Amino acid sequence: MGATERPMRRKECQITDTAVIRRILGRAALCRVAMVDGSEPYMVPMNCGWDGKHLLLHAAIQGRKLDILRANPRVCVEVDEDIQIVTGATGEECTANYVTVIGTGTASFVLDPQAKGRDLNVIIRQCHPGVPEEVFPDKALSRVAVLEVQFDHLTCKAKGITPRP
Repeated sequence: MGATERPMRRKECQITDTAVIRRILGRAALCRVAMVDGSEPYMVPMNCGWDGKHLLLHAAIQGRKLDILRANPRVCVEVDEDIQIVTGATGEECTANYVTVIGTGTASFVLDPQAKGRDLNVIIRQCHPGVPEEVFPDKALSRVAVLEVQFDHLTCKAKGITPRP
């Protein structure tokens, strides 16, 4: 086990079925991406799409997160669904039910215009179902960044909920 890999404490909540994990990633429209800026943590929400192998991220072409990723491409990504806040009569009875996927990996910039356009369509299809596929002009592609996250470790946890099929 690597430095970032630890056994899950609540094994009864762990989901190990890779097909389930892939389906969750394939439904996500938003993820949270954590990175390290020097010695400081930094996290941002980002639109995403799953191409079956990589998590694809959409960003502006400038900004803090891109500066950070150029210096250190290691990321931790979190995707969640079916969040339910459970209230109780006491603080001890309050909890949350959820399904979450957390992965660590490396983000790389998609530079090839054809690949960038293809990946943007994956993100759009996942975030905006029903929007037709587009052929993006080079000028439009030059105004956005697309990142590809190659995961080296994924975990999934479901508490109080069975992951959707």
